[in-house]
Amino acid sequence: MPIYKPEEYPSVIERIKAKVAQKNINMGPTVSETEIAAFERACNTRLPQAYRLFLLEVGDGWHDPETEGISASSIHRLAEIEHKDLSLPMTLTDGWLWEDEEDEEQLSDESFERKLGNQGVELMDEGCGMTYELITAGPCAGEVWSFSDVGVSPCCERQDFLGWFELWLDSDDDPDYFKDYVYQENQ
Repeated sequence: MPIYKPEEYPSVIERIKAKVAQKNINMGPTVSETEIAAFERACNTRLPQAYRLFLLEVGDGWHDPETEGISASSIHRLAEIEHKDLSLPMTLTDGWLWEDEEDEEQLSDESFERKLGNQGVELMDEGCGMTYELITAGPCAGEVWSFSDVGVSPCCERQDFLGWFELWLDSDDDPDYFKDYVYQENQ
């Protein structure tokens, strides 16, 4: 599932709606443009168009009634997402494994802030310090990235919200967002 072009959004949205109906997934209700605009004002950002369309036309989050608490099968609703200033851009364009970082200057608060900005909109919390976040500012705005206690990386192949969600739909709640990741050994 790639990063889709805006002209592809209508067909992708329709395909996602069909899959949601086929799998009998009870999405949260759609939200209004007014609700989206209020969230954007509160967070000093503009949500990516693919996510906005999803909220307007498909639904707002989903919780698996079979599970309680943190679950990889729960996608946060807009009203549940932390309201924080999202205007500071994330400047990374590739993953960063700070657990392996040897340069102490790269581990300073200033370095984290410069690279990660205000992170993004948390879509899903898988527990154990791992979340999926929609980047809203910077060169990778619109992409979904994985954040963990040891580092951050884009989902591979790089995906916007629609691609990320469709892979989740197609995987029967066990997606491998890193199936195409090429690990590089330090030389």
